[in-house]
Amino acid sequence: MILFDTSVIIDARDAESDLHEWAKKQIANAVAKDGAAINSIVIAEAGIKVEKREHFIRHLENIGLTLLPWPVSAAIPAARAYAIYLERLKAEGKTLKSKIPLGDFFIGAHAAAENMTLVTNDPSRVATYFPKVNLITP
Repeated sequence: MILFDTSVIIDARDAESDLHEWAKKQIANAVAKDGAAINSIVIAEAGIKVEKREHFIRHLENIGLTLLPWPVSAAIPAARAYAIYLERLKAEGKTLKSKIPLGDFFIGAHAAAENMTLVTNDPSRVATYFPKVNLITP
């Protein structure tokens, strides 16, 4: 099973995106081969600007994406990675207004905990904080 990041789902839905065709192709390839999945974090992030969220979820399922729950086994790795991120920001003299981890940490931790490949067009945080996760990028 291949996990998809929010950025790829958004690009696949946005015909104006430079990565639209790439994103659609990645989803189609994964569906045809190993299976394609997203988790509840991706749905929450990608669904922000969607008016009919129920239709959105059905659309994701109709294009072949499996909807996975976020695993408890990813909680501690997400927290650890985010703590390191906050320490790095502090060392650089920066502060973050929110103490809640960013979606990238939840999604990266899910891929790491389940040993899944992650498709993303924004690999920097995952590559830095979950270096063992295999990434597919443009």
